[in-house]
Order: sequence, then C-alpha cells, then structure tokens
Amino acid sequence: MSRSSWKIPFINTIFFSKFIGNLAAFKVWQRNSIVPAFFVNRKFKVHNGIWLLSLTITAGMIGHKFGEFVFTKRMGRTIHLKKKKKKQKK
Repeated sequence: MSRSSWKIPFINTIFFSKFIGNLAAFKVWQRNSIVPAFFVNRKFKVHNGIWLLSLTITAGMIGHKFGEFVFTKRMGRTIHLKKKKKKQKK
C-alpha cells in the first residue's frame, strides 16, 4: 500500500545532517526512504539484508524508494544434481 497523498514523502533525517559537504558514499539501511531530487549523481551503499550494495542515483530514480533498486533475493537458480546409481554386482 502506498503512502497517503496528504503526507509529505518520507526521507530519513540522517541524510540531511550528513549530506552537507560530504562526498563519500552514504550507507543506507532504511530502504523505505524516498529518493529526493538533490541526490542525483550521488553514490549510496544500500543494505539488502546481507551486504551493502553500491548504487548511483540517476534522474529516473527520483520519487522511488531506495529498496526498489537493490535486490534482496539471490539472482540465479539452484541446480540440483541427480545422484548416479551404483551398479550392483551379481
């Protein structure tokens, strides 16, 4: 369910205090924060549950949440190998 239209977009206040004058990549654990326009061309490290994955914000990402751009599931399929049957000696 989306956020109500009468509420302002949720942006974590930690971003504002660390953003001024800082050129390093920010570490983001709150994946529910909305990407504002002044984060364009900045690098972030977003937590996916296990690791911090690198993410560069582009103009098309404005208004979306950080969690939409980092996958939490493993990419790839599990391959189950069949066991070889042993030949019985007669």
